[in-house]
Amino acid sequence: MSEKKKDETIDFEGSLKRLDEIVEKIESNVLPLDESIKLYEEGSKLIKKLEGALKDAEKKMAKVIDTNAIGSGK
Repeated sequence: MSEKKKDETIDFEGSLKRLDEIVEKIESNVLPLDESIKLYEEGSKLIKKLEGALKDAEKKMAKVIDTNAIGSGK
């Protein structure tokens, strides 16, 4: 795997857990506004990364399905 690919891969479950933590902290209404904004920005970046990972997974699954359909003669 190339160095660039290693950097681009994300820990999906870890990122999702971090996003949940961010949501809980923001919803707690105990944080100062500036910290809430920083967490919101971090959460927005995580969402974009997670959406990208899901799109990549969907593409991979579509290829697998197409390959299986071709291999089975459908």
